[in-house]
Amino acid sequence: MKKIIALAIALCMVLSLSAAAAEYKTVEAGKFIYSTSPDFPPFESTDDAGTVIGIEPDILAIICGNLGLTAEPYAIDFDSALVAPSAGKADAVVSGVTVKEERKVMMDFTIPYVTIVQGVVFKAGADITMDNLGDKMIGVQSGTTGQIDAVDNFGEDHVLAYDKYSLAFQALQNGQVDCIMVDDMVGAAYVKQIPGLEMISTGYEPEEFAFGIAKGNEELLNAFNAELQKLIDDGTIESIILKWNE
Repeated sequence: MKKIIALAIALCMVLSLSAAAAEYKTVEAGKFIYSTSPDFPPFESTDDAGTVIGIEPDILAIICGNLGLTAEPYAIDFDSALVAPSAGKADAVVSGVTVKEERKVMMDFTIPYVTIVQGVVFKAGADITMDNLGDKMIGVQSGTTGQIDAVDNFGEDHVLAYDKYSLAFQALQNGQVDCIMVDDMVGAAYVKQIPGLEMISTGYEPEEFAFGIAKGNEELLNAFNAELQKLIDDGTIESIILKWNE
């Protein structure tokens, strides 16, 4: 009798999870496929096994678990990641995406969960200041707000764009660029990983990060917002951010 009851309870749990997952319109049933450029620590990177890890995957694991979905990364370059949801290849872009009005044309943003500012990373001892940055060659990741800010403030002739931040930092070490404009939390992660680098703040306007859900999926957007708010209110997101910045 106990076995029958246990089986019945297990079946109800499976059916409940299936029903929860079925409520949401996703590219693949039961999955939350998110496009990402995993060279953006501490938000996204890959471990030795090639698994996408970081702040945002940790947040997604909790939210998707609560919604009965399985989070699955679709790893591509940042420019392609931005358009993947509108192309029907992903349910959202989750890749340290800054909320910008022009991006709202192709995606619906969740509530923001963290605020950053742009920083400038360079080799320790180099003569790099915000006052002389216009005389330098600045490395950026293509499609980022760092690229937009660098071009707007110092001109295209002083900016080299790379598909991945890892390539930009290789260029910095090889002397192909003088510095890199990058989100401060990401810059701090690279400074920690690569000896002989330092970072200054640009003093530019703060930027808010959020998840970019494919347009027209209001039910999924509302569910994510509700879960994100819970994680913000109970301190979970702050704990995750601190964990990845230790």
